[in-house]
Amino acid sequence: MKNLNLKSLAILGLFFMLAVASAHAQSGSRVEANIPFDFAAGEKTFKAGGYSVKRISKDALLLRSADQKTSAIVQAPETVSQTRNDSPERLVFHRYGNEYFLAQVWLSKGADGRALYPSKTERQRAKELARNNAKPTNVEVAARGN
Repeated sequence: MKNLNLKSLAILGLFFMLAVASAHAQSGSRVEANIPFDFAAGEKTFKAGGYSVKRISKDALLLRSADQKTSAIVQAPETVSQTRNDSPERLVFHRYGNEYFLAQVWLSKGADGRALYPSKTERQRAKELARNNAKPTNVEVAARGN
């Protein structure tokens, strides 16, 4: 009888741990932002407006316009660590003149972010700036978690 209770307790504990892990994985997996400028993410360009960003796998994000007419899946394989624990949800863009490229997505407050691969166009812009010993400007857009 005692052996049966230990097994039941162990199974119950396992289910509890799985439930907590599942809830943690789902929290902070989507943000919405109003982006006031045209931009590129991956190899696709987007018009200014409202967008949602959702993590769909370990290394991929789904970027979708608020009207759901425009979307793209972008690779975001690199983890970017926070310097502060209270950093807000946000999207970080690299700006080269009047061109903006989505560079990082922070899906939850205080957690690590995801960095996108630079597109071919962004790499070209970076080379052009490097010739003049300049770097892109980072522009942050606040996001709201869901």
